[in-house]
Formats: sequence, structure tokens, C-alpha cells
Amino acid sequence: MYWGVLLATFFIFTQPVLASMNKCQDDEGKFHYYANIMPSECQNKTTVEMNKRGVVIRTHTAEFKEAPEIDPAQQAADEQLRLEAERRDAVLLNTYTSEEEINWALDRNIHPIELAIAGIEKRLEIATSQLKNLQQQANNAKQSGNPALSSIQKDIMPIRRDVAQLQNELKKNHERIDQLKEKFAADKKRFRALKQQEL
Repeated sequence: MYWGVLLATFFIFTQPVLASMNKCQDDEGKFHYYANIMPSECQNKTTVEMNKRGVVIRTHTAEFKEAPEIDPAQQAADEQLRLEAERRDAVLLNTYTSEEEINWALDRNIHPIELAIAGIEKRLEIATSQLKNLQQQANNAKQSGNPALSSIQKDIMPIRRDVAQLQNELKKNHERIDQLKEKFAADKKRFRALKQQEL
């Protein structure tokens, strides 16, 4: 009696587990059987669902995700970028032997721009002084009703233009120095990385 109850209980609780069984075949040809949790070997594989007698109920085909299609134009552009990067690396290694040489090259490139800035600043100082003098003369002529006011205002226009042009040149030269510093800093960083790869 005791064994009968135990056997009946066993069949009652194990029947849902045995109700359906799944199997799949891995890449090596081995079959894997599972009830609830799919083993990692069965991922992206066709699985077969069977009843407790081993009769196939249904087949689940694997869903293969296609690799994204590679655009030939994009691939050619990427290859072109890679070749250009290799060319720049070769030029960098052939041009400089140390980071100190990169610093010297930066100084050589910046020096003429700094000389130009010094010249522009001197010319700007003179032009600004002339503009202030003419504006002062125009104010005095306006207050006194001097007929020379229109002549002074005509003289102010080209000097004001020169001041604006010199300020613009000064700004552009400072930007050129900043760009050179960024470029040479990037070159130095890349040079350091390439030298470490050689070790």
C-alpha cells in the first residue's frame, strides 16, 4: 500500500515534466535533451519538441540573423581612410626620431607667425592711436561747428577699416598658432604610441 501511494505520487509529480521533452544537435553532432532550460549548445540551433513517448510534436527552426550587408562604397572609403592613416604614420616615423624634434618643429612653425603678430600689433597700435586722434578732432569740430568736420569724417573711414582688418588678421594668426599646437600635440601623442608599439 505504501509503495503504491509513493509510486502514484511519483507519477503525478513527474508527469508534467515528462509531458514534453526537447532535443537539439550541437555543432559537433551531439544531441542534447532538455525539458525547461535550453543549454547553451542549443542556442541558434533547430530544436525538436517531443511528447513523453518520443513522438515529435513540432520543430522550431533556428533564426539566423543575417550579417548586415556591407556597402562597397563604404568599405572602399574605410579602406582609403586606413591607408591614409598608415601613410601618415609612416611619414611621422620617417620625419621625427624623438618627441623633442616634434617640439622643435612646432617652434619653427610658430616663430614666423609670432613675428607677424608682433608686426600687426605695432601697426594696430599706430592705427588705433590715429583713429582716436581723428575721433577727438571730429568731436571738437562738431562742438565748435568747424567746417572741417566732413573732411575729418572722411579720414576716419579708411583708418577704421584698417583697424578692423588688423584686428581680424591678429585673430586669424592666434587661431593658426592654436591649430598648430593642436596638430603637433596630436602628432606627438601618435608618435609616442607608434614608438611604444615598436618595443
